[in-house]
Amino acid sequence: MKIWQVSFLSLVLLTAACGGLSKDQADRDGPRTSDGRPDFSGTWQRYPDDWYGTDPDHPPPPGGPFPLKEPFAGQYATLLNRLHAADVAGTPIANSSTKCLPEGMPSIMGAIYPIEIMQDAKRLVVLAEFLSQTRRVHIGEKMPPADDTEPSYNGYSVARWDGDTLVIETSRVRPDVLFFNVPHSINMKITERLRRSSPTLLENKVMIEDPDYLSRPYSFTFQYKKTDYKIGEFVCENNQTKVDAEGKASLQLQPDTK
Repeated sequence: MKIWQVSFLSLVLLTAACGGLSKDQADRDGPRTSDGRPDFSGTWQRYPDDWYGTDPDHPPPPGGPFPLKEPFAGQYATLLNRLHAADVAGTPIANSSTKCLPEGMPSIMGAIYPIEIMQDAKRLVVLAEFLSQTRRVHIGEKMPPADDTEPSYNGYSVARWDGDTLVIETSRVRPDVLFFNVPHSINMKITERLRRSSPTLLENKVMIEDPDYLSRPYSFTFQYKKTDYKIGEFVCENNQTKVDAEGKASLQLQPDTK
């Protein structure tokens, strides 16, 4: 047999073997993109179904108590007492959702309503049904200088691959964007490690670093389950909520226009 024939046969066998490995890999880890990366595309909902604990309206912080420094820890405790008293009195304090403002990072990844992920080689886009929010992650880019990016609700996100895990770094989140009402500085950095834990499950390990406010990094994990649900438009009709001078919210019915 000639050398070129042996080489050709070896190539055929290698291609067949690689094809088999790819199928096994897809069966085990889920679909992959054309460049061999895990494909996170699809619609996802929080998992397990009882992730919110015993009270859907007041889920616990996903990583336990926040390690806030003083005086922020004391101020936060006072705020929680005020919020609880207002809830008991039936006059809850308005929050960003009440005011029809975007959740921002990292709340958007909490997927109170399902999220849809769209992915290609250069970007990952998260579409949240709640308030029809959009988040963009730039894959393969370096974080631009702080002076070149305006603070925003979701901040600026860049990502790199570490094996089958997409490592996402986010900075420049607006200080008025609060996660469980916890304050933070403009220097807060959020790192996510996104990977498939099975063909139908997605794991997002999140770490928040903010030395100005936190005594140590705050870490937790969001888990998602693949769903066939198609997200729709979620419009916030903010003319139905009245917020008084103390920040308390109440429902304001539309006047009869007939």
